[in-house]
Amino acid sequence: MRNRPRRSRTVSFGTVAALTLVATTLLAGACGGGSTGTASGTGGAIATGGTTDTGGTTGSGGTTGTGGAATGTGDAAMGGSSGQGGEGGAPGVGGSGGATTSCASLTTYDQMILCDQPVAYWAMKGTASTEPDLVANNTGTYKGAAPTAATLPNGDAAAHFDGSTGYLTIPSNAVFSLPTTHSLTWEGWINADTLQFPNASSDGYIDWMGKCADYSPTCEWEARMYSTTTSESRPNRMSAYIFNSTAMLGSAADWQPVDNLIKASTWYHVVGEYTTLNQPSDCTGTTMYPGSINVWVNGVEWDQAEHGQTGCMSQYNVVPVANGSPLNIGTMAGDTWFPGAIGKVAIYDKLLTQAQINAHYKAMTSQSPTGSCSASCSF
Repeated sequence: MRNRPRRSRTVSFGTVAALTLVATTLLAGACGGGSTGTASGTGGAIATGGTTDTGGTTGSGGTTGTGGAATGTGDAAMGGSSGQGGEGGAPGVGGSGGATTSCASLTTYDQMILCDQPVAYWAMKGTASTEPDLVANNTGTYKGAAPTAATLPNGDAAAHFDGSTGYLTIPSNAVFSLPTTHSLTWEGWINADTLQFPNASSDGYIDWMGKCADYSPTCEWEARMYSTTTSESRPNRMSAYIFNSTAMLGSAADWQPVDNLIKASTWYHVVGEYTTLNQPSDCTGTTMYPGSINVWVNGVEWDQAEHGQTGCMSQYNVVPVANGSPLNIGTMAGDTWFPGAIGKVAIYDKLLTQAQINAHYKAMTSQSPTGSCSASCSF
C-alpha cells in the first residue's frame, strides 16, 4: 500500500542564515511507503558540511592521551598525532574540530552519545530560546510557543511542545544530508501526550522531525508517527522516510506495532537509518536506485524481509539529493505538529550498529531491549 499525496501547498519558515561550524569541547502490518502528504516539489539544497573531526587522526596505535584511539577507530583532538602500537588511548568524540572526552568510563547518557561520534547532538532541554549543539555549532532556535519542561527516564530534561505552533529549527548543514557520506542515522526520544494527533495530516500522521520544510524543492527525509486510528490502518506506526527532492511519494522503513502496544505519555527511543551503499537482496531496481532504509523502536529492529520492497530506495525510485531545508523538530513543515516531549536528538554521518543502539537504550532506561518484529512488532 502507499499513501496518496495531498493537495499541493507550500509552507515556508523563512530564510535562516547558515552558521559557521566551531569546534567545542565537552567532557563528559501494511507495507509502507507513501507520500509526504505535502506540497509538491523538489528537495532542499544544503551546503557542504564538515567532517567528523578536523583534528589529527590516530593511526593504528595512538597514545594514552585524550583523543588518541588504541584501536585506531577514534579521532584525535586538534593537533593530535598518530602512533604505532600505543595502548590505552580512548576514542575521541567526533565533530568539527574534534571535541574530546574519555570514553573508557561513561557515567552519563550524553557521554555515551558523544563517544559514538555524532555530527550533531541536541539535548533538547528547552530552557532558553536557543538549543546548543553539543558537538559543533548547529545551534537551534525555538519558534512559536515556547517549550515547557519534561523529564526523560534517566532524569534529564527534555522539551515539551504544544502540538500546534512550537518547534525547534536548525539551519541546514551538509552533514544532515544522506548524499554527503552515503550513510545517515538520526535518533531521538519521543513522548506523545495523545495518540490521536489533533494536528495531523489527512492520513493521520505527524512528522515529529524532518528536513523537508517547504516540500518542493527542499525535501530530503523525515521521522513520522501515525495516530491510533488512520484512514490507511497504520495504527501508531513509526517510520523513517526519505524522498526525492520533489517530495510526493517516499520510500520508508515502517515499525508497525501490534495493537495497543504504544501508550500515550510514555517515552520511546526511535532510530532511523539510510544508506545508498547497500540494500537487502530482495530490493529490485538497485542499479538506478541503490540503498535502503531501516528503523528501530526501543532497540527492536523492524523486519524488512516481511515487507517486500518496503525499506528499499527503489520502492519509489528515490535518489536522495542534498538541499537547503532547515532541520525542524516538533514539526517538519508547519502542517503537522507533534504534541508532547522530545529529547536527545542526534545525527550521525554513518550507520549505528545494533550494539550501539542497545547501549543507548540501556543508558537511558537501565534496561536491555526486548522484543521482536515480523509483519508487526512487539516488546
